[in-house]
Amino acid sequence: MSAQTDTPLGEIDAIFDRLKTRFASRATYSVDYRTYHLKQLGYMLKDNQQQIYDALKTDLDKGSWACDIEELYPIYNEIELAIRKLPEWMKTESRSKDAITTFKFISPRIVKQPKGVVLIIGPWNFPIQCVLIPLVNAIAAGCPVILKPSELSPAVSVLLSQLIPRYLDPEAYAVVAGGIEHATKLLEKEWGHIIYTGSTRVGRIVAAAAAKTLTPTTLELGGKSPVIVAECANIKVAMKRLLSLKQANIGQMCVSPDYILCVRSRVDELVSFCKNTLDEYWPKHPHPQSFLNTQATARLASKSGYNRQLSFLEHAEQQGTLIYRGETDEEKQRMGISLVLLDKGKDGGKVMQEEVFGPVLPIIVVEDLDEAIKYINDRPHPLALYGCTTTKKAQDRIIAETISGSLTFNDFGVATINRSLPFGGVGESGWGSYHGQDGFNTFTHNKPVLNSPFWTETIQTIRYPPLTPTKAWIARLSFLIPMNYKRPISVEQEYNRRKRRAIIRWLAIMLIGLSGGWFGLAAIMGRTT
Repeated sequence: MSAQTDTPLGEIDAIFDRLKTRFASRATYSVDYRTYHLKQLGYMLKDNQQQIYDALKTDLDKGSWACDIEELYPIYNEIELAIRKLPEWMKTESRSKDAITTFKFISPRIVKQPKGVVLIIGPWNFPIQCVLIPLVNAIAAGCPVILKPSELSPAVSVLLSQLIPRYLDPEAYAVVAGGIEHATKLLEKEWGHIIYTGSTRVGRIVAAAAAKTLTPTTLELGGKSPVIVAECANIKVAMKRLLSLKQANIGQMCVSPDYILCVRSRVDELVSFCKNTLDEYWPKHPHPQSFLNTQATARLASKSGYNRQLSFLEHAEQQGTLIYRGETDEEKQRMGISLVLLDKGKDGGKVMQEEVFGPVLPIIVVEDLDEAIKYINDRPHPLALYGCTTTKKAQDRIIAETISGSLTFNDFGVATINRSLPFGGVGESGWGSYHGQDGFNTFTHNKPVLNSPFWTETIQTIRYPPLTPTKAWIARLSFLIPMNYKRPISVEQEYNRRKRRAIIRWLAIMLIGLSGGWFGLAAIMGRTT
């Protein structure tokens, strides 16, 4: 793998202008152009699979299994969906149905138009997936793209710099390699859209820079993603799934379970099962499945990141809250999962003040579901929230009483690779979303288009002076929908009215079904007699 060579700062203007010129030519607009480049991107991954493995091994010590599951498969799935659904997504939408009668005659519709040149600023923890899935969405939307991979994943950055110009139109797609200076220079430009994946701290910088040019942004940020373990939880299944996700990329994932809120009545069972599962699934070194050896996970990306996790463990040891210590290897920068138990009055220190982003897993004891929900609502909205429950009542409460980017019950991390759902945060965990059709929509301007025909000029004359009572009467008939509802009395009355309508609807459906069945039976009996 070649050493990383930063893009000369002086070339950024020329690269940006080149892509703007390509966009202005409308070459990227056609469904054929978009489809061709989506297919090219798929074959770029297929043709260079081993090089991708090598780059991820160099940057993060990822094995091929982790590369496939965490990086490549989600991109292939996005490409397949975009190719298949692109003609449908691009179709102009009629908006006549809900238009008032007058406006039905002027063909209200939405035309899907690419926003312009897109900037994608990627993270180091998933340097392929978190750069190329937004690229898939932007290509599908007809937007040229500049990719800015993380300087902390230099091998991947070099590889993308080599492959993108070989497989994609170099006039429309480019890679800028470099660090903070390069990102700062790029953020000075006026973009069609910016998508940034990374820390909340840098997200604020990106948002502030984008505000200067009024550029729309999608910010995929981090934060602490909590897990609620309710009294009704199936702990054995939930914890096996949780720990298997926590080992992915060794917790260096924006949606990795950050801490567990466990009801007191189940905490002993949870702790015991987690310890046993860690010992069973990831035996100690030199076993090949040890966290120090397994290729199903990765190393801590930097020495500072490794030392940060160590500081969490040292504080927990001092406080007497470290109940399970995972293996550590400073030279390899690898760690096993460690458990910290925090009951009332116990000081969690920085592990509860900062996003963990590593293999340390705090378990906080709460009295009940009420306390768990209050704990979450007293803090910034998480990017991902997880609930371990077996009852609909508990699930309904968590859905209704919390706010989060995503909410998953009895599994972990799957929302990030579900192409049929938007992936994004809320509040401090970010804004905007992408993946699948939602990603296409992110980079697409829904342009309202109307066409007022000349034959309506007879009605249009009411707009022209002089204004008369007759014209005002015609305008009221033409442009105002009458209030077809009575003055409301109370919220309770609205509830009762809605329930009555639902019951009447149900009875009508039952009556129609019974009548149809009766007539059908009568017809059959008539034929047999």
